[in-house]
Amino acid sequence: MTKNRLECIDPEQASDEQRKVIARLGEGRGRIPTPFNIWLHNPNLAAGMEIIGTHVDRSPVLSEAESEVAILATAVFWNSPYVIANHRRHALKSGVPEAVVNAIVEKRRPKVGEDRFGLVCDAVSDILAGAQIDDARFARYDSVLGRAVIAELLVTVGYFTSISLGMTLHALEPKE
Repeated sequence: MTKNRLECIDPEQASDEQRKVIARLGEGRGRIPTPFNIWLHNPNLAAGMEIIGTHVDRSPVLSEAESEVAILATAVFWNSPYVIANHRRHALKSGVPEAVVNAIVEKRRPKVGEDRFGLVCDAVSDILAGAQIDDARFARYDSVLGRAVIAELLVTVGYFTSISLGMTLHALEPKE
């Protein structure tokens, strides 16, 4: 078993730049989310990630269930046990059907309907498959979901790619 490599920043020992980010995290999230213990070693990066992360956490265009589909699928794509375990629970709690959660965890494209939730699931699958889709499929996402949702899904997948890779690189084990 690999030792947890995460090196947390002690707020009492933090630099002024780190304290600014910690304060913003406290305002926006009420805590220091685990990945920030990686990013705070580079305060300028952490400041940018705080803006993105707080936005993703409170998405104005995705429901919690839609966000959780994107997060869980990204964690599974990057094989990040820590993020998978955390967001499997969050996905179920947010109302993602268990069959959809199980399909994602088993690396299968979920069987979903043609409603908005189904299109979000399909779009996330397409993004993680390399985002090379035909014009008709893109037009369907654009007409039903809109460009704001497409942009939000791209940022959510990108942000949670960084988290998934970071948690794995730092050998974090899933919480029980």
